[in-house]
Amino acid sequence: MYGLDINFLKDREIRPVEATATRSTVASAPGDRTPMFIGLAVAIAALGLVGGYWFLLQQQIRTLQAREAELDAEISDLQAQLDAIETIRAQISAVEAENMAFANVLNQIRPWSALLQELRNRIPTRIQLVEVRQTAGVTSTNVEDAAPPQEGGIELDGVACDFDDVNDFLLVLQRSPLLDGESVAIAEAVRPQSLGDTAQGTDLPLVPVPEFLGNCPGTVADVPDILVEFTLQANLTPIPASDLLSILDQQGAVGLATRIRAFRDTGVIETP
Repeated sequence: MYGLDINFLKDREIRPVEATATRSTVASAPGDRTPMFIGLAVAIAALGLVGGYWFLLQQQIRTLQAREAELDAEISDLQAQLDAIETIRAQISAVEAENMAFANVLNQIRPWSALLQELRNRIPTRIQLVEVRQTAGVTSTNVEDAAPPQEGGIELDGVACDFDDVNDFLLVLQRSPLLDGESVAIAEAVRPQSLGDTAQGTDLPLVPVPEFLGNCPGTVADVPDILVEFTLQANLTPIPASDLLSILDQQGAVGLATRIRAFRDTGVIETP
């Protein structure tokens, strides 16, 4: 039998381009690391940016912390100043309260010199005062459990030529600005009784006590009259003394009026 030998090598076409391409591909294989380097560079740059930003933040934090410490120190100083101001305000309030309390006391004072001068100016000629007493005042009969007036009151003991004279004195006192007109009243008014002498048919006075005997205007000088014994009571006016400055000046209470005006000039109290 015959064998057929075919030589394919002779017919094989040499392809230099492909070989070159293959070699190029093989030769260029090491150049694939460039993207890795690029990515690494980008990562490093990103880390650098992050580090720079972190460093900047740390600088800002340190700056803010320093500013916070300065503000804390300023706040401490301001708080100390506020505490000092509050202390001064408390002292001022205490002084104002003391001044107001003292002014209230002054407003409640009714100087006896002014009151006695007021009585001298208003007493009728047919009235003679025997005693003037200070009292707690007369409470209102229309109010149950009424407390005595804060200003207090006075009682006047005296003698009069007649009951009408006592009534006239009552009306005069009701118009006094230093007294509470509604409280002025007659507590007692009596004329000592006489003893009837049936044998002589005349009336003789009781024991000739000096304060019950006197010569009234328009009567015989040698014949003493039997006088009316009376007691008047009244409360002092509730009007503040700061509203009575002109009256106090007229009645000679210059000291009290001067002190009240001093408080008025400093703004503690107000006066008309």
